[in-house]
Amino acid sequence: MEQAIARSCGTRVLLKPLPLVLDLDGTLIRTDTFHEMILRLFYKKPWLILALPFWFLRGRPFTKARLVRETDLTPLHLAYNKLLLAFAKEEGRAGRPLVLATGTNQQFALKIANHLGIFQDVIGSDEHVNMTGLTKQKALLERFGVEGFDYAGDSHKDIPVWQVARIALVVHPKWGVLKRIKALRDVSALSYFPREKSRLHAFFLALRPLFWICNGVVSSPLLFIALCFLTSGLLIGGDLVMLYKERSDSFKKSVFAEGHLHLTTAFSLAFLLTLSPLIFFPTLLFYVPVFMTADVATRRLSQPLRWCLLSLLHLLSLYLFFI
Repeated sequence: MEQAIARSCGTRVLLKPLPLVLDLDGTLIRTDTFHEMILRLFYKKPWLILALPFWFLRGRPFTKARLVRETDLTPLHLAYNKLLLAFAKEEGRAGRPLVLATGTNQQFALKIANHLGIFQDVIGSDEHVNMTGLTKQKALLERFGVEGFDYAGDSHKDIPVWQVARIALVVHPKWGVLKRIKALRDVSALSYFPREKSRLHAFFLALRPLFWICNGVVSSPLLFIALCFLTSGLLIGGDLVMLYKERSDSFKKSVFAEGHLHLTTAFSLAFLLTLSPLIFFPTLLFYVPVFMTADVATRRLSQPLRWCLLSLLHLLSLYLFFI
């Protein structure tokens, strides 16, 4: 649709049919652009990680703006919610105006909107204003009025917007969100987009517990547990290293590349599962670069061959140094 949604200062434009407003993070895309940019910063300019705390002191909107300037994240790097995107495109083809309203910095939100080519308006954050919660509610009320739009979101921050929307589209909601919005809105005013994979299922897949069978050759129960933690942590670390290659290439995608688990979960698990075994068994430190290198190097191989090679390397290392 070529007709843009225009708005003069203090004037609300009424549109028929009612516009469909979509949040970005956790809704139109499965992950959070803020976390994605931090990961890209770690890849491309790791020395700037030290500047992050100082950026945070100036506020989250300022931090988002700096991350946009300092990173090379592009719309092609993101994991989109294909079901919601298909729904939005269908609504757009039917003549419905589509609006992207997000806490993501306006500059990057515009890049995503231009990449997808389906939005007539974009409402994002700047260096001073974080376009979430009540701030987003106010911006949408100025444009469309109470129940003048339908809104798709996923988190507690979206509740103020759902309260003034005609229809609340709840997309892959975070813990407790669906229960709370059901208490606030009539069921007839709700629409629910469930997850393709439950968080528990995705968490199970992320750990790769079948690989723990290899650790059964050691005789010490404590060493067995340490090795299970270590291999899971290193494999998740490999997921982070290969995240964007998996999204852009014909790799087998991890649950993090697909967006079924948040990147914060990947950061936490990789750090804790890798560090905790090293406290009790410092000699395992030598194995970290060996396993990580083998993991990353074999990701282009077919899955059966990849896991066979990793298992053989792991068993050989155990026999050489621990058995």
